[in-house]
Amino acid sequence: MFLGLDIGTTGIKGLVVDDNGKLMKSYNYPLEMQVPKPGWAEQHPDTWYEGVMSILGKCSKEYTIQGIGFSGQMHSLVLLDEKDRVLRDAILWCDQRTTAQCRYATEQLNGEREVIDLISNPILEGFTLGKLLWVRENEPDLYRRIAKIMLPKDYICYKLTGSFGIDFSDASGTAFFDVVSGQWSDPILDRLDINRATLPPVYQSNETRGTLKKEIADKLGWPETAVVSGGADNAVAAYGIGIKDTGDTMVSIGTSGTVFTVTDSQEPDYEGKLHLFRHVTEGRKYYMGVMLSAAHSLNWMMKQLRMENDFSEIENQLKAVSPGAGGLLFLPYLNGERTPHRDPNARGVLFGLSSKTTRAEIIRAVIEGVTFGLRDSFELIREKTGVKAIRVVGGGAKNREWCRILANNLKSSILIPEVDEGGAYGAAMLAAKGTGLKEEALDNWVKIKESIEPDTSQYGIYDSLYNEFQGLYRDLRGRFSSVHDLFE
Repeated sequence: MFLGLDIGTTGIKGLVVDDNGKLMKSYNYPLEMQVPKPGWAEQHPDTWYEGVMSILGKCSKEYTIQGIGFSGQMHSLVLLDEKDRVLRDAILWCDQRTTAQCRYATEQLNGEREVIDLISNPILEGFTLGKLLWVRENEPDLYRRIAKIMLPKDYICYKLTGSFGIDFSDASGTAFFDVVSGQWSDPILDRLDINRATLPPVYQSNETRGTLKKEIADKLGWPETAVVSGGADNAVAAYGIGIKDTGDTMVSIGTSGTVFTVTDSQEPDYEGKLHLFRHVTEGRKYYMGVMLSAAHSLNWMMKQLRMENDFSEIENQLKAVSPGAGGLLFLPYLNGERTPHRDPNARGVLFGLSSKTTRAEIIRAVIEGVTFGLRDSFELIREKTGVKAIRVVGGGAKNREWCRILANNLKSSILIPEVDEGGAYGAAMLAAKGTGLKEEALDNWVKIKESIEPDTSQYGIYDSLYNEFQGLYRDLRGRFSSVHDLFE
């Protein structure tokens, strides 16, 4: 048996999986996020550890686990002192307080083009570097006491084994790691005066970091359980549905939306719209585009329409309306947007309302708008690298009509995996691989439940609608900024 642990933002998920990939048991532990100020987001690392130990305790009453693997929220900053005490609450990936620090770092490094040459990505507010510089500027006494810098899953690994480290996929999102060379970036560390001694060694995601500490092993009754490094949540989730070879593509329609494609390319996106990160499979990289409000847009609209978010009812509403939703266009920028616009001021727009507009048309327009947002990332990635098999996961994958709309926009078959359990399943696969299971055996863990084929007769209408969608944002971009300034 193998245990995959996903250290998320709203909860921790644990999955027990046998060596044939069969799901045996699922555990969940809810988490709360602290918001000390608008735009801030924090959690205390020990709440993650308490959650993990709760799951391990329950699991140990039913199973003996051979290996534990991790998936974790990216970018979030964990700081320890020389006695391994947590110095402050972790600053999370979604925290937006670091704009000034990101701008300062970019200027110190001679501009964004130079930064992308160094690390293959721009320095963004979500990344770890800005958070570290914010602590240095605002909490200097605490900053001087830093002995170890790590990310969430690596804190748990350290607590369980005593092994200080990080994997290549999570290191890629720190903004002080050279994705191409696979090393911490000396130019960034030197120019920004960051102490290299505080940074962990970097491991492969399937590399065993040790066994459980004796007191933990004795408590659980697991004397020889190996702990495997694991990786960043999106990369581990992709691995868990078989996205590991060049061209393999995952579209995730969760609260946020991502398009993720494995690549052999070393070429970054100099416009900073796409991330280029290391994958959890050795030597592989991936491009990723991120939209901020994917299924969240639908959930928000259903709430405003006072409708139950029932999959079968949404399917019926979608089928009742033709592509284009009676002339409605929806911009899904409820919380700004990352790919492709990098525009925090962008906002949601429902364009084309008339006295004849129906609720079903609004629902279809929202789903088409989110699909166009995902297509933005897909088209950018397709310009960079080859795309082959596309697999879709997340809440949106449960809506077959939505998957058809996606297939007709991406002009490709859409494969639905049999197991869609997020990062926890991929983490269990990494645990199995790290303790000796061969990649060929792991290939059998991944099964396809259904293939959604595109309707070529709809390509033309969706190409036209997509062009109008892009044009609507261009028309309104200046307005978004000027209205934002009125309420700043």
